[in-house]
Amino acid sequence: MTDQDPSLSRVLQSWRHDPRAAPRFNAGVWARIEAARTAPWSSAAIIARWCGVPAQHFRWALPLGASLVLLLAATVGAGAGYLQTVRGRNDRMAAAYVQAIDPVQMTAGHHH
Repeated sequence: MTDQDPSLSRVLQSWRHDPRAAPRFNAGVWARIEAARTAPWSSAAIIARWCGVPAQHFRWALPLGASLVLLLAATVGAGAGYLQTVRGRNDRMAAAYVQAIDPVQMTAGHHH
């Protein structure tokens, strides 16, 4: 914008705004910080509202929930690993059995 109004420029250069200090501003800030420090976690507050119980009783809910999910994941992983091992062992045992009773399989392992 190259067309500048000189009177507007003078007004803008001379304009100053000095807001009044808010009464008890610092005390209000520290009160909000302290309230946030003592407030329950949001997920615990949601669970508490859903159950109709005071939120401070659910401060343990998030760490407990995370621990239970971790335990469930470890259990499912260990179970899946065990099932995979059993399946592999059964496949090897079945192949060994077939090789033991099938004459074609018995000769397939021997190279003359």
